[in-house]
Amino acid sequence: MRSKSQKLQLRLTIEFALFFIVVAVFIFVYFTRKFEDQINEKYAYKADVFINFFKQSPNSFTDKEFTDKEAISNLLQLNGAVYLVIEKPSGEILDAINLDVAENNLYVLSKSQKEGISQDEKVYRVALPVEREKVTGKIYVGFESGDDAHKILKNRMLTALFSLSILMAGIVFTYFLSSISFRPLAKIFKALDSANISAELKGKKSGKKNELRVLEDRVNILLGELDRSSGEVESLNKKLHDVFKDKIAELNFEINQRKKAEIMLQKSEEQFRLVFQNAPIGIVIISTEGKIISVNRSFCNTVGFERDEIIGIPIKYLFDRNDLEGFDNNSLEYNGKPIADFSSEKTLLKKEGKEINVIVKLVSVLDEKNKVKHYVMQLLDITEIKRVQQELVDALRKAEESDRLKSAFLAQMSHEIRTPLNVILTSIPLLADEISSKDEELKIILDSVKSAGRRLQRTIDMILNMSSVQSGNYKPTYEKFDLLADLKKLMNEFKSLSDDKGLELKFTHSIDNSFIVADRYTVNQIFQNLINNAIKYTLKGYVEVFVRNENTNKIRVEIRDSGIGMSEEYRKKLFTPFSQEDVGYKREFEGNGLGLALVKKYVELNKAEIDVESEKSIGSVFSVTFDLSVNFENDSQIKKYSQYQ
Repeated sequence: MRSKSQKLQLRLTIEFALFFIVVAVFIFVYFTRKFEDQINEKYAYKADVFINFFKQSPNSFTDKEFTDKEAISNLLQLNGAVYLVIEKPSGEILDAINLDVAENNLYVLSKSQKEGISQDEKVYRVALPVEREKVTGKIYVGFESGDDAHKILKNRMLTALFSLSILMAGIVFTYFLSSISFRPLAKIFKALDSANISAELKGKKSGKKNELRVLEDRVNILLGELDRSSGEVESLNKKLHDVFKDKIAELNFEINQRKKAEIMLQKSEEQFRLVFQNAPIGIVIISTEGKIISVNRSFCNTVGFERDEIIGIPIKYLFDRNDLEGFDNNSLEYNGKPIADFSSEKTLLKKEGKEINVIVKLVSVLDEKNKVKHYVMQLLDITEIKRVQQELVDALRKAEESDRLKSAFLAQMSHEIRTPLNVILTSIPLLADEISSKDEELKIILDSVKSAGRRLQRTIDMILNMSSVQSGNYKPTYEKFDLLADLKKLMNEFKSLSDDKGLELKFTHSIDNSFIVADRYTVNQIFQNLINNAIKYTLKGYVEVFVRNENTNKIRVEIRDSGIGMSEEYRKKLFTPFSQEDVGYKREFEGNGLGLALVKKYVELNKAEIDVESEKSIGSVFSVTFDLSVNFENDSQIKKYSQYQ
């Protein structure tokens, strides 16, 4: 049983091996012949040129030599032919060009239909019959075939390699298939061997009938195993077919990808040339010896040289005093290391000797061995930028001088105005005491002078405060204080003013702890301006100050009034200096428009927030929110008072 299974396995292996050999031979023959047919078609096309020529010149077979030998020589040269022999039907040679070359290449072999490449693979031999108007003959032409012979040999080698690959894959497949297929079959035969031994032993007791039944059962089992093995073989054949199909598809995909990569490389090179030539800044390519290899148009326009004038010269010659790092010698080193990348500002010399300021950016281009291949330098002319920068510096210096003069002027004018104004304001109560109580007209005049003086004093204070804040001269002192206590003092100060206008002045709060860290002076100025504006622009009704917690880390102060309100359009420019909703000489309310602008600056100084809600003829709500979690930059300025601890 075992010998039969081995013979069957060997037979199947040989058959599959022969099949794959036939496939490999077929592939080799088919592709080599197809490629050689392409070569033969090329030479057949060239041979047709000679046939057409001699059909148009039938006298060539009647004369004893060529009538137009120069034309025939040109024809041979144009078609790459090395010899030409004309022969009569009788075999007699009429004439020839390079007969010795023809004989060396055994042109006569083409008579016996052995056309093709010679043994030395230098000449492609062709024998061509010419028949026209009862004139017959034969011409022998030899073409140069060195490159084509090499191509044919290369094609044969590649095809043979591919065929051998197919053959090896077939052998591996055959071995794998036979191993898979005959593994269960060997087991079956082994089982049959055991069965035969058992049957033989039983036959001695039970007779021949029992032995045949046992053998029949074992054969039936073997047939079942063979059926299953056949299914596995079919499955493997299908998988192998799919694998070959996938491999061929992968090969085609790889070829297509390589072609695409070549096309992309060509496009990339063309795009680089376009970008290089049309770049808005100067670009120059420098060799490792520091000499100019190529430049673009912008570089030529920058330096004033033509391209041919600067190609090949050292790049350092274009810089003032040859000032260019690493290019002072042939080592191209800077601080003992090869130049890799640097950027700096340099002075460049133009063709006419004019100096210009440029920013130089130099990068190195490395080859596959990580060595410097060449350098790419970019130059940007910043001469005009430097000039504008200098003008800006001069303008800034003048502006700073103007600001200094303004501050000095305001300080001087403040002193000159405040000194006589203080004298006037302190003299008014003295004059009022001297005047009789019956002289009401004079008292009205004194009250007007006093009101105008205070108005003028407030205007001067606001201008000076605004100037101090804008110039940065004001230095805040952050301290911890009770906001409710300061607001109560302000409410008491404005009590008489609100009573004079018949307004209800209310102060409410919903918090117990109102300590904040801020600049106390500017915080009081914020609410003094806001409460004063609320009273000034409220003709009837109330003014209320309400303090509450926004959340655990914020305190919000709201100043509400039932005054004239503001339009939505004016609220957009509410905090702009010198802005008022009513402008001109006929405006109803006095003011210089600096109060709210100063409030905004003071709010920002204390890192707080201010919001406004207003409606025309109904009233306004100004809200100032202090963030208790803010850390001020200069903590050393924060004062701590024992009475607040």
